[in-house]
Amino acid sequence: MRVASLPAVVAGVLVAGLFAARAASGVPAAWAYRKGQVLKAGGRHAEAGALFDRGAVGANRTEALWHAGRSRLEYWYALAASDRSGSRGDEALRVAAVRFLKERKDSPGSAWSTAELGNVYACRASVSRSRRITDLAALDHGPWALIGDDGRIAIGLARAAIDREPNTPELRDYLALLLEENGLHEEAVRAMVEAARVQPDFGAHPNFTFESVPRDLVETFWRTSRALAPADAPFLSRERHLLSLGQLGRRLGHLDEAEQDLRAAMNASGTWLGRAAEDAFHLGLVLVDLGRLDEAETMLARAVREPVFGFGVAGTRARIAVMRERWSDALDQLREARRLKPRELWVLLDFSRVAQKTELWDQAEESLRWAMLVHPEDPAPQRAMVEMFLAKGENESARRALDEYVRSFGRTEDAARMAQALAEPLDPARR
Repeated sequence: MRVASLPAVVAGVLVAGLFAARAASGVPAAWAYRKGQVLKAGGRHAEAGALFDRGAVGANRTEALWHAGRSRLEYWYALAASDRSGSRGDEALRVAAVRFLKERKDSPGSAWSTAELGNVYACRASVSRSRRITDLAALDHGPWALIGDDGRIAIGLARAAIDREPNTPELRDYLALLLEENGLHEEAVRAMVEAARVQPDFGAHPNFTFESVPRDLVETFWRTSRALAPADAPFLSRERHLLSLGQLGRRLGHLDEAEQDLRAAMNASGTWLGRAAEDAFHLGLVLVDLGRLDEAETMLARAVREPVFGFGVAGTRARIAVMRERWSDALDQLREARRLKPRELWVLLDFSRVAQKTELWDQAEESLRWAMLVHPEDPAPQRAMVEMFLAKGENESARRALDEYVRSFGRTEDAARMAQALAEPLDPARR
């Protein structure tokens, strides 16, 4: 039997000790990291940040530092406006900046720590703007004259992040919105052009929504994307590009261009039935907006072959039936929509409205009571219940429904309007 030499034994003990030490620190750190993720998902950002600090060990270090910084930023966002500019807000931003700087030191090539550090300075800039008295004389020197040091640093860091990862849409989004927030509209327009060139699909930009981005910036994006040749968007299929253009064009009201793009998308989809059905569905929506209802129905019949579009097709067919005042047909389509998505609020409200057109009062009331049950936080079903009883001429039932509305949502402007309607003499036409 061969006996190990003393140096080998010593080396083995040292290696075992090293692994034991790493286990002693790594296991609690991994637990803290996982627990931090749970707390962050639950909105408990202050507690999560402390746990991510403890979890910033070993392989998780860089990601844990990022989460630790983000948790402090989310905590800052959750503060009241007065607290953001106070000691708690200042401390949260200071700690977030330290975490992002540590992450940047560990991963100097990553754009995300740079972008998030810019986010910290953008938060500081927003506090500074709220405190600053505008110097009207500075307006003569252009919008840059109104931006403080924090705002300039934030913009510089956002551009530095793009330099590191120029093809990442999220970073482009952040810069465009940051410039707009700081009153640099012309520069925001140029940033929007670059964002569209990097990723021509508006829906693929995680920080852009149609409702939150200024209209002219969305227009800039759409026009830039539409002007691109296929070779300018090599990582986006032509069919997907045309579909995204058609969807955005419709929302902007460019219906003729949207029809053209969606027809081209259908031609580009080839034999891929799922994509052809999606293109047909959105083309059908455009044709409805154009008032060409028979042509729209042809497209919807193609789209409904794919079950995923069943709900959308039923809702659109209901809309067409309402436009034609075919209330029974509309109700049938809304029943199908309810079958597919029993909790969809707009369907329940529309079902009640259409049922009232055919004097199916029991069905109208049932739909609203179900809506109230599954959406107790939304005042729309209770408001619609009051209005339904008023339309039916049942003032006592309307009064009880109004009392229930007030108990749930208070004496709002809608409550005052409905109370006024109850106080008015009953319209003879509704007797």
